[in-house]
Amino acid sequence: MYLSRQKSWLISLLVLAACSDGTAPPQASNRLYVLESINGNPLPTITSAGAGDTVTVLWATLTLGPAGDAVTVDHLRHAYLAYPPEEQTFASQYEYRITGDSITVGFFGQCLDICISNRVGAITESSVSLIDSYNPYPTPSIIRLYRLIHTY
Repeated sequence: MYLSRQKSWLISLLVLAACSDGTAPPQASNRLYVLESINGNPLPTITSAGAGDTVTVLWATLTLGPAGDAVTVDHLRHAYLAYPPEEQTFASQYEYRITGDSITVGFFGQCLDICISNRVGAITESSVSLIDSYNPYPTPSIIRLYRLIHTY
């Protein structure tokens, strides 16, 4: 009888040890993506060209955090008809939601000001594609393809 209790206690201990954190999935991490193309065109690429100015995307990144936070950084060159060209870098903070292989990046609370629609797209192990449905220029939606370059 005493031997049976020892064996059952040992088996229980082994089962608990097997189900501990050692078999848990790895913790989520930040994922850094670099913009590879816009509408199939490699960077740098022109995203808008009007009568008096041209906007070119030189590079951009997308970072997805483990808590549902997203950060985009876009480096643009503005060329004007009457002024010298200038380069600017814009960083924006968003949230993201993933459902299956779909991703939405933007704001999910109540809109209290001028709000643009969220970017929607697809996510895989190595890439994210997002559609900018808001476009102030008379051109089609902008499709951005990001490639994963680093996880930390």
